[in-house]
Amino acid sequence: MRHEASGTAGARRAKEKRRARRAPSVERRVDGRLWARLDGEAQPVRLVRCFPWSSPTTHLSLRNEEDEEVALVAELTELDRASRRVLFGALVDAGFVLEVVAVDEIEEDVEIRRWKVRTRQGVRSFQTALDAWPREAPDGALLVEDVGGDLYRIPPAEDLDAKSRKRVWAFLD
Repeated sequence: MRHEASGTAGARRAKEKRRARRAPSVERRVDGRLWARLDGEAQPVRLVRCFPWSSPTTHLSLRNEEDEEVALVAELTELDRASRRVLFGALVDAGFVLEVVAVDEIEEDVEIRRWKVRTRQGVRSFQTALDAWPREAPDGALLVEDVGGDLYRIPPAEDLDAKSRKRVWAFLD
């Protein structure tokens, strides 16, 4: 029992140490590029998703102009609120996330939830596991991951039309 507790405490200390050591602040500057500030030094960076592809908001590598990793962001939650918004926006801009503009239908079936949505990229249908619930994005939007690993962003409720808002109400806090 004592061994388990010390192992958990050790893992927690390692995670806190890693977060304190490599948590950059990220901003998008007037020139449109991402800039990361780490240890008081700012430099332009580009965003590279590492792995796993099934979790597109984790393991984000920030690389400088020489393609050297400046920082690895294991999870967006490691960053301050403003930096989370900037990196999430960069993921959307890079096309890793499909932007939903309206939710036309959500149907539940045996172990599956079927979605019919309109996105900026066109009409899409996808499935999620019945027990897979959307995650809240830093800007209040919902992130829905389908069974194939694609990620959909549903805007905050106040940005949806009344019918879409009614369809997603069960997923809102």
